[in-house]
Amino acid sequence: FRRLPQIGDVRSMVLHPATTTHLSFTPEFRAELGIDEGLVRLSVGIETVADLIADLDSALAVVSAHLEATR
Repeated sequence: FRRLPQIGDVRSMVLHPATTTHLSFTPEFRAELGIDEGLVRLSVGIETVADLIADLDSALAVVSAHLEATR
């Protein structure tokens, strides 16, 4: 998964709508749409399932370790 600001690609990507695709919307309008600061969009591409799962496992392990370190 790559952190990319565009959509419509064949590669898997992670998107943070509040700071990319919906940045121009007011915070109130984003809230009406259900787009809060914690929302992350995963867009799955054409990679193999095994590669996608391995990438997600790796990324979640990094996030988990970071959260544990900051507690």
